[in-house]
Amino acid sequence: MTTLLTFHLIALGIWIGVVGAEFFIEFDGMKDSESLKMASKLHFATDIWVEIPSFTMVLITGLLMLDESHFQGLFLYKVIFGLLAIFFNVVCVYAVFKRRGYALKNDMEGMASVDPIMKLGGLIIPCFIIAFVISMIFVFR
Repeated sequence: MTTLLTFHLIALGIWIGVVGAEFFIEFDGMKDSESLKMASKLHFATDIWVEIPSFTMVLITGLLMLDESHFQGLFLYKVIFGLLAIFFNVVCVYAVFKRRGYALKNDMEGMASVDPIMKLGGLIIPCFIIAFVISMIFVFR
């Protein structure tokens, strides 16, 4: 295993781990307005310090490992779904930043208006799972 692949896999593990943790942060935020504000604060902090750096590292290392053979067959779908997962994560990060702005203004209606964007960002999970399953096919071949 190359050093680049090692960094890619470590960043991947951190990334999906923080996405899982954020699910629980968001779930706890559904209790009431104060919980939602706290969830907004925690989700923003995890995005800044953990999630954005980890998915950026996954993207960079993944791009550095690409070669011509990866643009055909099943591996191409792995690349596509991996890029889609990153795209939907960026959408979610945008929503988290927007919601934090509303939370700082104590604008609960504004915070609620971001929910559809957050749900769209939630498509990161199926895209990640598909890319991961395809990766496992290549590992166990």
